[in-house]
Amino acid sequence: MESILKDGFFFGEEILNQMHLFIGGWFDNVMIVVTYMGDELFYVALLPIAYWVYDRGVVLKVGVVFLLSATLNDMLKFIYMNPRPDAARLLEGIKELNMAYLPKDPGFPSGHTQGSVSFWGAAMYFMRTKPVMIIGILMMLLVPYSRLYLAVHHFGDVIGGYVLGIASLIVFIPMILIIQKNYDALHDMIILSALMLVPLLLFFVLPGEGISHTLGVLSGMLIGAYLARERIAFNPRNGILPNIVKVIVGMAILFAVKDGVKIILPKIPMADFFRYWLIGAWVSFGAPFLFSKIARLKGDAFPSR
Repeated sequence: MESILKDGFFFGEEILNQMHLFIGGWFDNVMIVVTYMGDELFYVALLPIAYWVYDRGVVLKVGVVFLLSATLNDMLKFIYMNPRPDAARLLEGIKELNMAYLPKDPGFPSGHTQGSVSFWGAAMYFMRTKPVMIIGILMMLLVPYSRLYLAVHHFGDVIGGYVLGIASLIVFIPMILIIQKNYDALHDMIILSALMLVPLLLFFVLPGEGISHTLGVLSGMLIGAYLARERIAFNPRNGILPNIVKVIVGMAILFAVKDGVKIILPKIPMADFFRYWLIGAWVSFGAPFLFSKIARLKGDAFPSR
């Protein structure tokens, strides 16, 4: 693997110079917008909104695939510690984009690429609607290219992101289906213990800067969904106005938890795990519980698949 990471074609700047399209500042802005659609904040907003207005069961499965894939990505970044492109070796016009948007964490594998493949691939599999198929394909092509266009990733980083994103779909989707099939045979205490202890154990064992975020959300979201199952009378499908209200209220409280709790907690990884655990629990339990108490927001039925 070390020899591949030093390969000049896959991990050199020259291919980035050749792949860049010099067609004007307007396209720079388009690529900047596209790349933001692969950021953590984009998924922090999209997953809860879809959970509250579309389908709890389907979105939960997509979220699990995405969060497990993101955990894997963060772990590998800090195992390989591969540097990102060097601005000094980039052409004028690319160099400035690199310097403006280059993240501080290691480059391999590309988290934006792996995230777009795992998230939209899972969404395409579990939702199977034409709009999701079209959007998913576009996002899996455009988001990775935006990382090359902005020269914040090597070509090999993006290839690695594609490979690991596909691998995540191959491994995690069947795993979810197997667990779902045997779900009712498991005892409540076994399920709850596993949902809390397994992510917590992985948090202590695995390397990575963002592990506390992904595993915290994963644990909180799964425990919240389990506790809400058949206990909270809430159907995400509703009218336009009720859905807008749910999004505004739900996201306001989510970001209050995300940023407000951060102020009062110590700056240690365990505190981050707890903060993101609260975010996951709010998405799958707190918000649905609140909405279920308001007649206009609860919907007509509440099966959660």
